[in-house]
Amino acid sequence: MPRPRRLTDEDVLDCSVEVFRQRGYAGASLRDLTQATGLSAASLYNRYGDKDGLFISSVNRYADLGISERLARLEQAADPIAAIRQFFDEIIAMSDDDPHHLGCLLVNSLLDGGAMSAQARSLVHSRLFEVQGFLEVQIARAKKSGALPDSMNPVAMAEYLTATVLSLRVLARIDANPPMLRRIAAQALSALGSEK
Repeated sequence: MPRPRRLTDEDVLDCSVEVFRQRGYAGASLRDLTQATGLSAASLYNRYGDKDGLFISSVNRYADLGISERLARLEQAADPIAAIRQFFDEIIAMSDDDPHHLGCLLVNSLLDGGAMSAQARSLVHSRLFEVQGFLEVQIARAKKSGALPDSMNPVAMAEYLTATVLSLRVLARIDANPPMLRRIAAQALSALGSEK
């Protein structure tokens, strides 16, 4: 008789991410997590310590694949404004390709209000705001190249565009309406000049 396949951490975390996206931190029960992963409660706790540890590992897995890889790719673009526009295009495409309107784990978790640990909340915040750091660097690059005016404040503009990203992800969860999302993004990005 063949031995059962051992689930990798990546398998377990991918399953857990979907549970946390669907139910939120507070709403995800141990039963939900064991059913989704196929592991017993003892196995989950042995690997991750507790629900908070599993959530933290799930957030890092989600952010590594969903944010860090994308930002690293876009940072290579020669045109920083084009990189920002591409980032927004990809956010809208992801929102449109989310048939169950599960949204972004990081945004959902910030809004969840669940009693997660201070460490988990801090992690969610810092991983989400990697986007703001990316935007700030790209705006500063564009300003240095002369593509944006000297008067533009990279920090303030990055904050504004990050707020727009958060709004897009929340609105997409309520009603994924790509034309509306594109209009909102276009209005925000108009601050960076007309599209070439």
